[in-house]
Amino acid sequence: MGTGVLLASPAWAASCHLGKYGTLPVDMEGGKATTMVKINGNDTRLALDTGAFFNIMPKSTALSLGLKLRNLPFGFRISGVGGTADAQFTDVKELGVLDTTLRKIDFIVGGTDIGYGLLGANLLDMADLEMDLAHGKLTLFESDHCKKASLAYWSGDGIYNVADIERADYPMDRRTFLHVSINGKQVRALLDSGASATVLTRSAAERIGIDLKAPDVQAGSHSFGLGGKMVKTWIVPVDTFSVGTETIQHSQMQVIDGTMGDRSTDMLLGVDFILAHHMFIANSQRKAYFTYNGGRVFALAAAPSDSDNSGTGTVAGDTPKTANDYALRGDAHLSRGEPKAAVADLDEAIRMAPGQAAYYAARARARTTDNQPDAALADLDKSLSLEPKNLDALLLRAELRLKRKDRTDAATDVTAARALAPAGSIQERLIAGLYVELDQPAMALPMLDDWIHLHGNDALLGTALNERCWARALSNQILDDALKDCRKAIKRDGENPDYLDSLGLVQLRLGHYPESIKAYEQALMHEPHSAWSRYGLGLAKIRNGQMDAGHADLAAAHALDPEIEARASKYGLTAAGP
Repeated sequence: MGTGVLLASPAWAASCHLGKYGTLPVDMEGGKATTMVKINGNDTRLALDTGAFFNIMPKSTALSLGLKLRNLPFGFRISGVGGTADAQFTDVKELGVLDTTLRKIDFIVGGTDIGYGLLGANLLDMADLEMDLAHGKLTLFESDHCKKASLAYWSGDGIYNVADIERADYPMDRRTFLHVSINGKQVRALLDSGASATVLTRSAAERIGIDLKAPDVQAGSHSFGLGGKMVKTWIVPVDTFSVGTETIQHSQMQVIDGTMGDRSTDMLLGVDFILAHHMFIANSQRKAYFTYNGGRVFALAAAPSDSDNSGTGTVAGDTPKTANDYALRGDAHLSRGEPKAAVADLDEAIRMAPGQAAYYAARARARTTDNQPDAALADLDKSLSLEPKNLDALLLRAELRLKRKDRTDAATDVTAARALAPAGSIQERLIAGLYVELDQPAMALPMLDDWIHLHGNDALLGTALNERCWARALSNQILDDALKDCRKAIKRDGENPDYLDSLGLVQLRLGHYPESIKAYEQALMHEPHSAWSRYGLGLAKIRNGQMDAGHADLAAAHALDPEIEARASKYGLTAAGP
């Protein structure tokens, strides 16, 4: 066992000793708390997911690491936000983590691909767990003679919050459950570092009196989790939110139209909540200790910070001292939806250590979020000059160059990224989308084939099927299969206007003009300002003999996007076309 912490006060805690099993360095990557480990000797980034019952990795990750997949017992499925998913399993011969090597560590393989495998509660909660994600640390402790001690050892002023840990439904479940009060009504919450935002189920929200049809409720975007389906969301106002001795007033949080994978969990306390606190999960005492770091507690709250957070102390030593400290805090700010604060911290990190490629890439992400594309591009240029093979930086620079209509340099970045992306990975799918944007849809098709082949029960499968349908339609290839892709996507996810637009183009290519008109009209009911759908509708009407109506639609499309004819003509989509 490594170093420890001795609690010297109060007097009855004098003999309490916390021995460290080890500390994981934490980087916030795309709203996920991640760390680097070694899997069979290969450096691999994994997400830290206290909400996962067991270690999990997507199939693409397992195959890229050369791991052998085995079948689980018939009927075994994993569940989470978005329902259930098929699964296999694999065992990692050597997992290098916590300054040691663990042997024969099992992972479930399956679920929606977030780009990383997950270390679950079976490892993270095997002892007492300290989470100081805002400062880039997750530490496992063994406590000795600490039954009566306060384990908020960092709280210099002795002011902290505490909450009782509730029992899980199953003895082998090591996850942390807490009772939470929302507007005075109790719900059961799971502490989930794998959830990018705190979310409440629709059934729980309605049970405690939240009206999702109220005028101050906002419709959110669709979301997804481990399960195989997308779910609808809302953002709702919350008068009071209490966990243990902490109360937050006048904030907002997300409600999802689904479950958390089991019937007894009403809520996920996500990484936004965890980043806003320094937490010690004392599994040995069945208590959680935490202090407030400051700033926004819920990522979807409208204000930069939640107001009236009472009963909390300040974090001892929370002023950054090194470049890495500033960079970690900057990443934390960005994950909590605070890009300006992120840029300020990353400015200081770069001033102190100007040769670190990762700092420029992180500031580019923050500046992109803060709508500063030119400054973000300058940061990416610097980052890639220091680390030319950074795949994510190449992809972000390609996207920003495309938005500036710098198609030549964007294509250079996409070509470089393609050579680095693992087959079937999230990055390869992003590259496929960039090829479509670059008017090279045929280049996208083999990459989309790879992704779809490996992700047969992924929450984003419908989106990928639509992307392949669209790429096939643009390139005028394999149209019968394109039609199947579009229909599968619509059957899976409903009448998404993007899917209907793709369907309209396939039917147009096939010469099914009434069906094309129908699909485009349905798409425009949802998205009336889509220039592509309006232009396609015009072509379908012209080829169906409705000349005046068709040309009126073409004129309307031009008014929405004066460049629509030039883009469409590259694919032979003109009024005089075939």
